[in-house]
Amino acid sequence: MAAERRSEILDQLKEQHGLSRVTMAWVRNRYDTSWDKLSRPRADAVAAWFRSQGILHQPAELPSRETERVTLYSQFSDIGLFMAAARGEGFFEENAEAALLMLQSLAAFLSKQGSTSVTQGAIVE
Repeated sequence: MAAERRSEILDQLKEQHGLSRVTMAWVRNRYDTSWDKLSRPRADAVAAWFRSQGILHQPAELPSRETERVTLYSQFSDIGLFMAAARGEGFFEENAEAALLMLQSLAAFLSKQGSTSVTQGAIVE
């Protein structure tokens, strides 16, 4: 049954702290094992199920090619909340001010932690 395999998507996100990068073939295989290939309507159906589960994705339009990779993130995880705020998605779609305040708070926290110098060093290496 498809619903049993769909839980693997949710489990993957939980194991990866709310953030995962997978191929669309991986998604298709867990969403509905009876599908032999993806199509635009099928990718749209998967995207609708993702929304119902609180899963957002990048790119914004879920690809219909199985070789394409997508980043999935739970909008209810710590990282997903920040990603949704930065992209103006989910709760933040209608609350740009809340997104700004949240991201400013994160920036201030990271600045106090000295993360900026660590991040800049990582980019150079």
